[in-house]
Amino acid sequence: MSGTASLVHNLPASGDSNHRGLHSLKNSRRVADNEPLLRFREAKKVLGDVYGELKDNVAELEGVYKEIKENDFVSAEQREEIEAIRDSIKTIMDTFQRDNMKVVFFGRTSNGKSTTINAMLHEKVLPQGMGHTTCCFLQVEGSEDEVGHLQLDDNPQKIDMKMLGKIGHALSDENSDLPAMGQDSLLRVFHPKQTESGECRLLQNDVVILDSPGVDLSPEFDSWIDKHCLDADVFVLVSNAESTLTQAEKNFFLRVAKKLSKPNVFILNNRWDASAAETENIEDVKKQHLTRFRQFLVDELEVCSEREVNDRIFFVSSREVLESRLKARGLVQKAYQAEGHGTRALEFQNFERHFEQCISRSAIHTKFEAHNRRAHEMIGKMRLNLNSVLTSAAEQRSKLQNELNEATRTFNECRVNFTQFEKAYREQTEQLRAEVHLKVSADFFEEISRLDAIIDRFDQPFDGSSSGMAKYKQDLAIFVDKCLSSDLEARCTGGLMSRIWNLENDMFQYVTKILAEPYQNKLEEVWRYRAPFKFSICVDVPALVNDFHEDLEFRFTFGLHAMIRRIIAYRSGQPVTAINTNLLTPLSLKAQAEKNVVRDADASAAAEEQAMMTQMVLTSAAFLANGSLGVLVIGGIVYKAVGWRVIAVGGAAYAGLYAWERMRWNSSAKEQHLKEQFRSHLAARMQQVSTAHTHHCETQAIREMDQVFDGLKSTVGGVHREMKNDLDTQKTQIDAVDSTIRTLGTIKGKAVFLLRNLEQFASSYLRSDSPSSP
Repeated sequence: MSGTASLVHNLPASGDSNHRGLHSLKNSRRVADNEPLLRFREAKKVLGDVYGELKDNVAELEGVYKEIKENDFVSAEQREEIEAIRDSIKTIMDTFQRDNMKVVFFGRTSNGKSTTINAMLHEKVLPQGMGHTTCCFLQVEGSEDEVGHLQLDDNPQKIDMKMLGKIGHALSDENSDLPAMGQDSLLRVFHPKQTESGECRLLQNDVVILDSPGVDLSPEFDSWIDKHCLDADVFVLVSNAESTLTQAEKNFFLRVAKKLSKPNVFILNNRWDASAAETENIEDVKKQHLTRFRQFLVDELEVCSEREVNDRIFFVSSREVLESRLKARGLVQKAYQAEGHGTRALEFQNFERHFEQCISRSAIHTKFEAHNRRAHEMIGKMRLNLNSVLTSAAEQRSKLQNELNEATRTFNECRVNFTQFEKAYREQTEQLRAEVHLKVSADFFEEISRLDAIIDRFDQPFDGSSSGMAKYKQDLAIFVDKCLSSDLEARCTGGLMSRIWNLENDMFQYVTKILAEPYQNKLEEVWRYRAPFKFSICVDVPALVNDFHEDLEFRFTFGLHAMIRRIIAYRSGQPVTAINTNLLTPLSLKAQAEKNVVRDADASAAAEEQAMMTQMVLTSAAFLANGSLGVLVIGGIVYKAVGWRVIAVGGAAYAGLYAWERMRWNSSAKEQHLKEQFRSHLAARMQQVSTAHTHHCETQAIREMDQVFDGLKSTVGGVHREMKNDLDTQKTQIDAVDSTIRTLGTIKGKAVFLLRNLEQFASSYLRSDSPSSP
């Protein structure tokens, strides 16, 4: 048994090339018929190689299935089927360690069964001799150990070989303290395959020999057969040449034939050396034995034909053969030999030759035919399993490919549609900019026209003192600023908010449509918490009237001072209230000029020239206004041109206007005059900054649209990345399925190759025309 295990362990690794099976088959054909025992080992090795490759293929397939996710295209039943095949292979490969050629020797007590076994082993392994009776089944097996040992059945404890004679001897009086051995119990004898005197040929070639108690000791054969004989390849009936077949011997083999289909039976007519003392009727006796043996084998047992029966019956002397072989090995000095011993020795050798051929052929069929058939079945199941999985994998790949194509189409359409949306957005923003410009400009100028009404609503008491005046102007500027800012925000927002909201909603709806269903909810996160748009407008009236200089001294409207101030305001492009009252003095003119120079240091040459002309006008006017000579000159010129009457009427009208304005000049007039000056100054300044405010509102509206667009673009960009990642994931899944299909195809090809190896094995070892067949 250990030799068998060694053989299996030394089989080539299953990862070797698949050609090794065919190579082993070709090598096995070189084994000649004169070495039949080797064919069993060759067949064992070849089929072991096939099972090793099958085990690797199933393990590879199981590994592939484990990498495939649950509920993908491999069902739980398919996984379990491969696991069951794996377990079956393991079980069968384990039996390879126990597969051997088994021969069972039966016969009556003291017919020489143990002596025959020793003769075949070329060594006294089993106890023998007169008076020795085997009390139990003795199974001789080969061992790789240098020293033999004994083992009780199902007990791994080793027993010294010296105890064999005591344990296995029915008449021994020294085994009272040893385990009780019933007639159907088994004692395993492990004998070294290699000894100092040479190899034990039978044991070396995985032959297991079973010696039985005498069939006349117990009529209960069924338990013997069930426990020890069902796996036997050959049965050897050792008969006594000095007697004929007994009914007990016949009954045993008749029961064997019922349990086993056509068992291989050899009959050794042992102790034929006794015929040497008989000179008369010896041939008749031999014919009588042959007739009875033939009748038993052919007619009663029906285990062989008339042509085969001659190779199943032999007349031998096991004692002569054993002692002759022991002498040849130098183990005894003298061998027992009777007359005609050479013929009996040749007969024994002829028996051994036919026995070896029969047991090798039978063991190959009984041990390996079922394994070969089982391998066929497992490969068939594996191929069906593979085909089913390959079909499911192909369907899965087609499904994934369709999903990938659809996802790619959706992705490309989304990109193209968003590019078109971006182009349309740019056009809409330009259109919105124009609409904001028109709306804000109109609202701004409308608010300028409503300055009178706004200023009139300011009802703070008027204080003509210097500090009160400053406070009054500051509060008036703040009040007007609040009114203007709130009115403009309400006007602009109310007129444009609906337009902007609709545009934003259109953008949202459009982007929602171009996104695929699973990604549309991402836009809700951008849109759901967005506050409504509102213009933020700050007129900043205090800053606009920072240069406002009220003039609350009585000044006649057509007075020279007032007219000169208006001329200066016109020439400088500023409100008249921005001109100081003391500009007509030379020092003030010089200071103002220096101030203008500092303020306009970076102005152009034309602006500097304008400032110089303004200064000259002011200087000339001041000279004329303050010099009496100027008055006389102008008066003389006018008198000569129009006459004294016109001058008198004009002077009277001038004086009347002056008196009228002077009479109406009081605190209320001063307040109203201040508000009028304030309105006029603020209106002029607002007209100057209207373009900046309009541009600021355009910027706010475009910024609002850009924020919405950027949010949508960012969301769509994230969706594009997610879609691209999904595409990459789908491609990876398809690549994985393709790789799995290729791997499964490779495994399927290996399975086909294994089937060829099994067919080659059957052709070489199992078919009727194979060298191992009868």
